[in-house]
Amino acid sequence: MRRLNGMIAAVGLATASCLGGMPTSQPSTNTATDPTAPSDQLTAGGVKNTFEHPQDGRDPFDILQQKQEEGPPTVSTRLHSCQKMSYATLGHLLQSRGVNLDATAQNGAPPTAGELYRSGAAALGAPNYLARTREPTQSTAAGATKLMDVFVQAAPEIISAMPNLDACKVDGQPAQMFDGSGNCTLQGISCLMGAPATPQHATLCNQVIAEASSPEVGRNMAVAVILAAAHTCE
Repeated sequence: MRRLNGMIAAVGLATASCLGGMPTSQPSTNTATDPTAPSDQLTAGGVKNTFEHPQDGRDPFDILQQKQEEGPPTVSTRLHSCQKMSYATLGHLLQSRGVNLDATAQNGAPPTAGELYRSGAAALGAPNYLARTREPTQSTAAGATKLMDVFVQAAPEIISAMPNLDACKVDGQPAQMFDGSGNCTLQGISCLMGAPATPQHATLCNQVIAEASSPEVGRNMAVAVILAAAHTCE
C-alpha cells in the first residue's frame, strides 16, 4: 500500500509538471469566447489550457464541399500527387512515338536517344534488382537533366516518325508535328502530350521555335519541352 501511494504521488507530480503546475482557484480568461480578447487571440483554446486552433472563420459547409470535391484522403492523394515516370514506362513512351531504343550512333555522331536511355538507366532511376534497390518515386536533379537530354535527342526521330504512328492518327488520318509554314499543329502537340491540345499550347510551342537560334533547333526544342512538361511534375 505504501508503494502504491508513492506511485500515485509520483504520477501526480509528473502530471502537474507537464501541465505547467497545479490549477489555481483564480479564474482564467477563455480567449475563444471572451469578446474583449484581441482578435489575434480568438482561438479554439487558450494558451493556459489546450492547444491553440486558429479560427479561420470558414463556413463548415464550404469545408464540407471542398472535402466532397477532393474526395477522401485515400483518393485525393493519388489524384493530386505526381511521381516520377518509371524507367520502363519512359521506354514504352519513346517507342510509341517512333524512337528506336536500339539505335547506335555512327561515325562519331552524338549518341542517339536510345543510347542515352540505355546508358542513363541509373540517373533515370531504374531499379537495380541485383542490389535489391527499388525504383524511387520522386525525380532527382540528375534524373530530370538526363530525361531532358533524352527528349531533345529523340525529337528528330519523333518528328520524322509521327505521320506513320498509329498512336497519333485521328480517324485514320496521320498527324504532322508542323504544318507547311513550320508552325506547331494541335494534332502533333496532342500526340506528344497524350491529351487534346489547345490553341494556347500551340502559341507556346511556336514561341519556343521563334526564340531559338535556328528553326531546326527550335522545332527540336519545342518537341522536347512539350514532352517534358507533359510527362514530369515540373
